[in-house]
Amino acid sequence: MVAYYPPKIDIAAIVRQYPSLEMVNEDEQTRLEDIEFKKKRGKGAPKKAKTKSDSRRAGKRR
Repeated sequence: MVAYYPPKIDIAAIVRQYPSLEMVNEDEQTRLEDIEFKKKRGKGAPKKAKTKSDSRRAGKRR
């Protein structure tokens, strides 16, 4: 079937495809800054457990 609609263009794809243009995705930059700020306050996502004993669920038994 022929593509009826043109492909969707997003800023992130253009930035990745043409790094020589030195464009900045402001939404992504803001998101990363927010994550960094939350981690500094201790509100970020918890780190992944490397082993089963590191997991919070390891001590729980039903």
